[in-house]
Amino acid sequence: MSDFNFYELLKLIIPQIGILVLVYMFLNHWLERDNISQAKKRKDEFNKLILPNQIHAFERMVLFMERIALSSIIPRLNQPDLTAQEFQFILTQEISNEYQHNLSQQLYIPNQTWSMISLAKDQIIQEIIQTAQSLPSTAGSKDLAMKLLRESAASSGKLSTRSVIEALKKDLYKLV
Repeated sequence: MSDFNFYELLKLIIPQIGILVLVYMFLNHWLERDNISQAKKRKDEFNKLILPNQIHAFERMVLFMERIALSSIIPRLNQPDLTAQEFQFILTQEISNEYQHNLSQQLYIPNQTWSMISLAKDQIIQEIIQTAQSLPSTAGSKDLAMKLLRESAASSGKLSTRSVIEALKKDLYKLV
């Protein structure tokens, strides 16, 4: 008789265990879907807030590249009464200041592209310094400007501001 009660008890317990397992699996699946949905909502909200900042960062870095291009910065800053050394100082100082002003943009720019930006900036500064040092001490800003523009037009193998701008555009298109 006790065997009979044990089997009767198993008949009642096994379906209840099965129901509990199904309820557990359902709740677990539902919670996972809810967590995924909440994470997607948070990500979408984050992107809604961050995307405008990212686009603005790309715009600012394109503008930075345009502003430090020798064909842009030389006419903008050239003063005929300066010596080549003074003009070199003004050019390198302006590029450094612009770069410092835009440092926070690296939060939104991919690392590889930011490295390209830094390298292009460094190469332009190095080119200005080397060109100024190659001129006689009596040279004026016009001499430095002419030599820089001639050499930059003829230079190859250096990272140009154009190629950095193209990399920025590609990164932006991937983003949006």
